Amino acid sequence: MKTNIIIVSQDLDITKLISETLENEGHRVTSNNVPDTVATKCQEENFDLAFVDVHIREILYDRLIVDIKKISPETEVVLITTYAFPESMKETGTMDIGGYLIKPLTQDKIKNVTNRALRQGELARENRRLLLAVTAAKKEWEATVDATEDYIFVTDFDYNILRANLATFSRLRKGVNEVIGHKCYKIFHCSDRPPDDCPGKRARNSGQSASETISFKGLKQRLKCNVYPQVFATGGGLVHYLQESSVNAEQQAETMTKYERLFDDASIPILLVSSVDYKVTDINQKAIELFGYRPEEIFDMDLENLFMQSLRETVINNIINQIKSNEAPLKTKILDNNKNEVDAFIVANSIEISDNSYIEIFVIPVDLLSGSRQVK
Repeated sequence: MKTNIIIVSQDLDITKLISETLENEGHRVTSNNVPDTVATKCQEENFDLAFVDVHIREILYDRLIVDIKKISPETEVVLITTYAFPESMKETGTMDIGGYLIKPLTQDKIKNVTNRALRQGELARENRRLLLAVTAAKKEWEATVDATEDYIFVTDFDYNILRANLATFSRLRKGVNEVIGHKCYKIFHCSDRPPDDCPGKRARNSGQSASETISFKGLKQRLKCNVYPQVFATGGGLVHYLQESSVNAEQQAETMTKYERLFDDASIPILLVSSVDYKVTDINQKAIELFGYRPEEIFDMDLENLFMQSLRETVINNIINQIKSNEAPLKTKILDNNKNEVDAFIVANSIEISDNSYIEIFVIPVDLLSGSRQVK
């Protein structure tokens, strides 16, 4: 990895050793012994890595780091220091530091610290990119399907409910674990079998969309039910669109397309977990593929069982802290159905559905970030 690096130090021996070592590795290196001009330099040029000597004069090194990060948030910062850390080093735990280069310096030490910081920076950039994509998808879903007052839910061909939008949960006055995984005719029709006029049955048998105005006892309404057969990443199912009034056909088709793309075709594994007992209440198609369980096997499973036993307490504590204090995502090891270990980042946030609290967990495999995993 050949990159652009700046060294901020007034020690010529340090600057010379780092420069020569990294230039021999093919990196482009710029040195700066006038701290006041570093911010301007970072505005003029993008640096992947900045070495900052804690013993620079004229300006405190921590202030300089803040200035660098403000101008170039993606620049990784490595502090050059001694074994005898200055008293102010105690506060660096709260700073965005990518590593430490500790004197006395050697070429091997410089190379190792540089490679580690650059890998960390690349992973952080990919992580931010992926999280931005997740956030955009969530916002688009909230602005389309969840924003509509119509009721939308998805079943497999055996009438098991796979997904539902917020309007549906609110109208049912039920939580996720009371709906997801249950038979749609039990939830929506309060019956032990599909009603005779069920459009879902017709759509399943014919492979074509079907429509019927029928009574939904569970919703205490008579509604028009439009059902669309869909092919998902790991099988097929039926998208149910319930309407109290007519909706423009083009708008309805657009909503269905976004529903399928944002959930059943989502490129990131997502779990929905009860915040009370930490049991899995919902899981998207990519998570099913990643963990290798059938939906009925993973629903109601204890979340901790999806991680290595030695790391379970750490994972749960990190999830709790992410929700409470915006703690950084945790890199850990998950276990799939075959007990294979997979390195992954865990990103968690809290959501409310029908007055019930849940935790939305994004499981981002490390090799997905690096591009080697192709989740299909």
